[in-house]
Amino acid sequence: MNEVAWHTRRRALLRMGLPLLAAAGGWNATAQAARLRLATITTGFAPGGSSDVLARILADHLRGRHADAVIVEPKVGAGGRLAVEHVKNSPGDGTSLLVSPSGMMVLFPHIYKSLRYDPLVDITPITPLAKFPFFLAIGPMVPATVRTLPEFVAWCRANPKEASFGSPGAGTSAHFSGIMLGRRAGMEYAHVAYRGMAPLVQDLIGGQIASGVLTPVEALPILSSGKLRLIASTGVTRSRFTPDVPTYTELGYPDIVIEESFSLYAPASMPAEMANQLATVTHQMLAQPETQARFAQLGLEVAPAMPAQFKANLKALYDRWAGIVRASGFTPTD
Repeated sequence: MNEVAWHTRRRALLRMGLPLLAAAGGWNATAQAARLRLATITTGFAPGGSSDVLARILADHLRGRHADAVIVEPKVGAGGRLAVEHVKNSPGDGTSLLVSPSGMMVLFPHIYKSLRYDPLVDITPITPLAKFPFFLAIGPMVPATVRTLPEFVAWCRANPKEASFGSPGAGTSAHFSGIMLGRRAGMEYAHVAYRGMAPLVQDLIGGQIASGVLTPVEALPILSSGKLRLIASTGVTRSRFTPDVPTYTELGYPDIVIEESFSLYAPASMPAEMANQLATVTHQMLAQPETQARFAQLGLEVAPAMPAQFKANLKALYDRWAGIVRASGFTPTD
């Protein structure tokens, strides 16, 4: 390619807003400075849920900083796996991003035999956005006199046919928190899988099930009504939103520590420099008081980390979940 043709092609790429790759395939300063024309943030869950809300907050911030236009596109199905597969197969030029819970990356590889992505190979971790614990909630099926985890465990042992917990799906981290409690407490604790949190909360409030594992998004708005009692948290420490709810560790179950996160990811082919730049821009959003206030309304804490540290954290969680799934006796599915 002669010099005139090369410059003509370069100008065309910049007008399109696509990153310009150096001859060796690297990510150079000129490409970094070129803002994209359009970027899409994919989520794996329906509009209105936590992933969708966070993705739209992020899209507003990245618009004009990362790309001229940033849209959110849900690809619902298979518990979030379809969204990961879509981004895996997309170009790594910054036009395709993913906001997803960490379970798709660190837990699903151990519970699905035919997973069509390897999170340690096919996906670039950019940064966590927010973290949260799960809460064990009990409803009106359980007598009002039961107010603590030890009292609930005693009630379950005395009422094994009614001892049950719901989660938003089999094989989720919420599901495993209940499995772990049942095993550690030495009690029968039947699991009921729901298609999401909404029907679980409805049955829990209606007295159709004894307990449920909820996220702050579902638990906090109902807490003031008195319809549910939160008796334990899977957090490392107590949530600032529920300072009266003890952690499992405080209650004698130190291995039931599960903090889920919503995070930003990209295809594996994204250059490291672009990933770092995108993380830095996102961290600017997470540092804003208005962002933290919006997250707090959902019971979420900001949780920034640069790509290298985030990748190391995910690998550690990946290894930890491998051991948890093996110990649980859970049989991987197709």
